[in-house]
Amino acid sequence: MLKLLKYEWKACARTCLPLYGAIILVALINHLLYSEAVPDLLFGIPAAIMSMLYAVIFAAVFVATAVILVQRFYKSLLGGEGYLMFTLPVSVTQHIFSKAIIAVAMCFLSCLVAFLSILLLSHGINPAAFSFFDLAAVPYVLEGLLWLVLCAFAAVLFIYLCIALGHLAKKHRLLMAFVWYFVLSTAVQIIGMLVLMAGGNVVSESMARSIVLFWKSMGSGAVHFVVLILCLMSAAAAAICFAGTRYILTHKLNLE
Repeated sequence: MLKLLKYEWKACARTCLPLYGAIILVALINHLLYSEAVPDLLFGIPAAIMSMLYAVIFAAVFVATAVILVQRFYKSLLGGEGYLMFTLPVSVTQHIFSKAIIAVAMCFLSCLVAFLSILLLSHGINPAAFSFFDLAAVPYVLEGLLWLVLCAFAAVLFIYLCIALGHLAKKHRLLMAFVWYFVLSTAVQIIGMLVLMAGGNVVSESMARSIVLFWKSMGSGAVHFVVLILCLMSAAAAAICFAGTRYILTHKLNLE
């Protein structure tokens, strides 16, 4: 498993890390160009060019991360490399998790780099900007991060499931993966709306007042309870997507 993670990290880092370094460098140059009288240099042309370059690289960071997320799973397990990968003494579960873990890590790393570039572009990194955090907020921050991680895993595994379903087709497999993504995501949205509408119709006015009183009595515990429910829902979605993907790769895999 560790060797799979190492191999996957190297494959992703070759493309992503140069982009991450580039956006930090361009953000720093933009910060310098827009300081004091520098924007008037050569009628502001260098500053305008660097601003456009920053916007292009900013978009490229997220596009490249998304493309690599899809490419690494599709080519390594369902493409030509699949013959080699499935001969390794590791399970299908380990293959899927190694891909998902690195994909989630790259997603968070791209968001972190983008956030740092915005700080550099605006006013530089000032430690005083983080002074509003206190110890009381730590549990909420940790719970929020856990939920974000689970959401990221659910999103990545959902994409893997769509790719695996698309691979069941005899032709145009990549196109069918996009079709499955559109169909399943639309179905999830419709089901979610129907559940909300049904819940709104079932809950009476007296029941709604009881729920409000219950939340008020819980105080800060209500926030922890809501985050717990969100975490369980995200974990369940990730588990369903993982199970579907694993089943297809185990019983329906066709590399021809």
